[in-house]
This record gives sequence, C-alpha cells and structure tokens, in this order.
Amino acid sequence: MIFFLAALLVLCVIGIKFSGKNGFEDYMSPQKTGAIKGIFVIIVLFSHVRQYITLTSEWYDKPFTDFMLFLGQLMVVMFLFYSGYGVTLGLAKKDGYVKSLISKRALKVLLHYDIAILIFYFLGLALGKNYTIKKLLLSFIGLDAVGNSVWFIFVILILYIITWISFLFVKKKAVLGTAITTVLSVAAVVVLWLLKGKEYWWYDTLLCYPLGMCYAISKPYIDKALVPSFGKWAISTGITLAAFITLNHFFILNGKIRAIFIPMALVFTLLTVLLSMRISINNGVLRWFGKRVFGIYILQRIPMIILQHFGMNDSPLLFAAVSFAVTIVLAEIFERGMDKLDSALKLSK
Repeated sequence: MIFFLAALLVLCVIGIKFSGKNGFEDYMSPQKTGAIKGIFVIIVLFSHVRQYITLTSEWYDKPFTDFMLFLGQLMVVMFLFYSGYGVTLGLAKKDGYVKSLISKRALKVLLHYDIAILIFYFLGLALGKNYTIKKLLLSFIGLDAVGNSVWFIFVILILYIITWISFLFVKKKAVLGTAITTVLSVAAVVVLWLLKGKEYWWYDTLLCYPLGMCYAISKPYIDKALVPSFGKWAISTGITLAAFITLNHFFILNGKIRAIFIPMALVFTLLTVLLSMRISINNGVLRWFGKRVFGIYILQRIPMIILQHFGMNDSPLLFAAVSFAVTIVLAEIFERGMDKLDSALKLSK
C-alpha cells in the first residue's frame, strides 16, 4: 500500500509552489482549499480501504499503516474547518443566507445522503442482507447505517442547524453569531460524548467548524500580520507546530484521554492553514477530488462491499485499485445527477 501513498505524494508535488517573502494571498480561495480537500478525501479513501483488507508489517505496508494511524481523525478536520469558513463568508455577503442554511445546506445534504442510503439499502438486499425498517429509518437521519459511513453527515447537519439557530436573530452580526455557534457546538460535543461515549469520532473534531467561522472573522487581521512577513509567519508556524507535537506526544502516552485530541485537532487545522500561506498545492486532479468530496465520501464503500463479497479483498493491491477507480466513476455520476436534481428543485446555491 505504500505505492498508493507515494502516488498521492507525487500528485501533491505536481504544480506545487513556494513563496518565502510575500506568501499567497489566495490561500483560502476555492481553488486552493479545493486542492487541500482533495488530498484529504483521497486519504479518507485510503482509510476506508484499510478496513476491508489485511495489511502486513512488511516495508510495503508498514509506512502506510503508520501514516494512517498517525493521522487518524485528523484527516477530516479541514472539511469541517472550510465548511465553517465558507458559511461565515456567505452569512456576511449574501442577504437571506441564514434562511437558506436549512433549505440549501442542511436539507440539500440530507436529500443527497438519503438517496445514497437507498443505493446502499438495495445493494444490501441484492447481497442477501436484511435490514429492519427501524434501521433503515434511523439511517435516513444518520443515526444508523446500512453499510454506509454515518457520523460525518450527522455532525455537519447538526452544525448547520446550530448555525441557523445562532444567526436567526442576530442576522449579520458575525462575531455574536459565531460566539453563539461556538457555545452551542461545545454543548453538542458534550451531548454526543454523553450519548456516544467511546465512539469518539462523533465529537472529537466537531469544533473545527466554529474554528473556521472564527478564522473567517479574523482573517483580515491574520493576513495583514502574517502573509507579507515571513518572520512573523515562521514564528507563528513554529509555535503552532510545537503545540501540535506536544499535544500529540501526550496523546500517544495516553490515548484514552480523548479530550487531548480535541485541541490537537484544532492546532493541526491551524498548522495546515499556516502552511498553505507559503506552500501552494494546486492542480486539476486534486481540485477534481475536492469538488466531489461528498460523492466520494458517501459512495466509496459501495465497491468495497461488493469486492469483499466476492473475496477480492484477499488481493489488497487489486482491491484498492479497483475500489478507487469505481469510486471515482460513481462520484462523478452521482455529483452530476445531484446537480441536475438541485437545479430542478431550486436547491443550488
């Protein structure tokens, strides 16, 4: 599996640029953030493939395993961060955006998700699985699964609803609305911790969303201080890196203390953003993946389930390659279909 990791590294290097003196003022543009999301959604693909195959401790598997264990839940933090950032920009620039958070964000995501649920449901039936009506109904709202990934969709829906509630009365008062969203997000973490307990992935990266909102508000001041000054940027990046290394060290010493992971996720997110100020990773392939994060995330298990059913997971490289290829095709078809559906239902942004 190290070959797939190497391929991702090569893909990241294609078109890479560095800027020492002035930095990249467009580091938070849709093109640049799309490429970064593309990197992480490919890593998510790697992570899920790993659940269906048996890896060895040999040189061609161990680096891949070590990398995935190191990254863990950190692979999803940028999706939450960029989502919070984008929502805040929309709230600031577009009239009526608050109302559209439900119809053109939350309900749109839920509609796409439920269509995918039906695909998984009928696939399961075709493969001889039986699902209760209760399980299917809970799957429609992200509280259960019929073979699909669940938690991320549920969390992002909760965050959209929280944001809608927070800004419903304060309108364009970004600071106050973000403060309320942050408080409610912390409350959501506590509630999910009480309900889910050891299923830490439901809540340990959630606060990266309000962090993105805070960053959107603070960005003009951050950019003024760090983008044109390499020295200030280097000091800030060094401090952030040191904080991440320290938190990671304590987390490794006692991974049972999941609370350590929450600030570690926040610091990792900021470190990624800081690095993107001076390192531009931007090419068409990564942007393609970044634009299809939802389709890739929600459909990737379909080829994996089918291939496992027919025993192809006994050949890890072939299993991974076919899974990737089929997922790419499915995501493209799904995203095009959803675009047409959104236009017909007037759900487009």
